Amino acid sequence: SLTDPVAHWFDAELSDRLQRAGFVQLGDLRTAIAIGGRWWRGLPAYGPVKAAALADQVGALVGWPSAPAWQGDAVGIARAAEAGELLETWIKARTQSAQTARAYRREVQRFLVWLLAERRAELAAVSAEDCADYIAFLRAVPPEWMSRRSAARFAPGWAPFASQPSVSSQRYALTVLNAFSAWAVRSGALARNPWELVNLRLPDDAAAAPEGSRAFTPAAWAALLAQVPRLQPAAAARMTWLLTFSQATGLRAGELLRARRGDVVSRDEGIWLHVHGKGARNRLVPVPRVALAATERYFEARGLVWGAAHPHTPLLAVLARPELPGTDAPAAGPLPVLDAAERRQRGYLSYSTLAPAFKRFARAALASLPLDEREVALGASLHWLRHTHATRAAEAQVSPDVLQANLGHADPRTTAGYYRAQERRRAEQMERVFSGEV
Repeated sequence: SLTDPVAHWFDAELSDRLQRAGFVQLGDLRTAIAIGGRWWRGLPAYGPVKAAALADQVGALVGWPSAPAWQGDAVGIARAAEAGELLETWIKARTQSAQTARAYRREVQRFLVWLLAERRAELAAVSAEDCADYIAFLRAVPPEWMSRRSAARFAPGWAPFASQPSVSSQRYALTVLNAFSAWAVRSGALARNPWELVNLRLPDDAAAAPEGSRAFTPAAWAALLAQVPRLQPAAAARMTWLLTFSQATGLRAGELLRARRGDVVSRDEGIWLHVHGKGARNRLVPVPRVALAATERYFEARGLVWGAAHPHTPLLAVLARPELPGTDAPAAGPLPVLDAAERRQRGYLSYSTLAPAFKRFARAALASLPLDEREVALGASLHWLRHTHATRAAEAQVSPDVLQANLGHADPRTTAGYYRAQERRRAEQMERVFSGEV
């Protein structure tokens, strides 16, 4: 039955992997498969072929329901899709980031869809009771409100959620909705903010393990470095630079992808990188000698001379030779923002290319780690490089104000998170102190 533990139907190794991925009962597994998408991502060594075979087993054991189908009211969908002038005005006033704007719009539209579908109410009529009920709804989103299948937003087959939101995702949603409503009150569009009348501090999920570090451990980092020589020469040169420069500077992925030769400047007897980062804020990031040497070697591998390269030459480039190879006449004066055409001509790399390439590289490299560490590290993304820089810096007692400035954090509390010791180091130090005590 759907409530049967997976351990009753699968061998010990597979059932252990399933439970680690959150599939405790057959019903958990069937629901995830029915929602679609890459439901198997939490299962080490599983791809589409093995996942399809496992899905067939599950279907044979408990049968398949019809795929969840979210049916929204046409009028409500239209109103939520348009989202209204008020939402767009708030987003424009709040952020210049397209990614942040999408996240804000998604959270407010989800609430509007729920409000219109479940309460038949307009935004101006929202009560504290509605807010409390939406919080309860987020804690257990019905399967018919979820789908990972490819469908345009609000088109047939689309659903408001891709999966059950985690507690951190629920907290983010409530933060966005509270901020939006508070702004709407200040602008005179709403009479009151009902979110101020409910408890927005959600408890942790008691069944979830405490979140561990998203930094590569020293053993995992050694495995990444050992994997580099197995790549083709051009890819190996690029990956060597990416690992070295990222660990030394801690840039966000977008900042790495936009960095160019002319952004590296000499100042105060040091080498710095001018970064136009998150929130459209400028900052200078120190470039240690090891990172500068790695960059010079990487340019040499691309057939370029660091000191003579065009200022618009990207630090991180595609493998193919670009139309503008970086040896044309240097530009004079302040560096302009490049348009999409010149970025393509000069060989700038896109996030959609780099992120999956790094994931494939990391998966291959980390396959040799012990099982427990491998299962954690196999979830690594490109952003883990930034976490690794910050964690190593904190462990080396870099002062919080220096690390905050380098990382470009607006809130010092974000930086403070890196000063929490990694689990392995905590365990080793406690073992060393109390070893032998009864």
